[in-house]
Amino acid sequence: MKKFRFTLQALLTVRQRQEHLAMERYAAALAQRRRAMELLAIANTEVVDAAQAWQSRVNGGLMAAELVQRAEHLRVLEFKRNQAAVASASAERAVDPALNAMLEARRQRELVEQCEQQQRLRHQREAARQDSKVQDELAQRRVAPALVWRGNE
Repeated sequence: MKKFRFTLQALLTVRQRQEHLAMERYAAALAQRRRAMELLAIANTEVVDAAQAWQSRVNGGLMAAELVQRAEHLRVLEFKRNQAAVASASAERAVDPALNAMLEARRQRELVEQCEQQQRLRHQREAARQDSKVQDELAQRRVAPALVWRGNE
């Protein structure tokens, strides 16, 4: 019997590659989300620290020019925090589509693998049928001469 050959091997290879790329995109989306959240946490800490420092300086007496300068610095930090929050939200929104794409690519690959399993089972059944056929022929060849010999007596 000839060796098993999956007729859709090229498609399976393509689907495996698509799944791999989808997994890489999902991993990148998760990494981007993690980085964005870290930057947001850092920005939040900077704003809180700057606000506390500004408040302590106001309570301790501060010159007007320095007060304006610290208030402007706090405003810049809050702007950076808002940008980090927007980037974090954007990164969060990118994760779900990447996950869905990865799951769809996996499903597509699994469908082709199911076809491979079905073809493999058909091939195995055909091989078993061929083996059985050959064994039946061999058995008949062994019995036939004995029957002919008995018939001559």
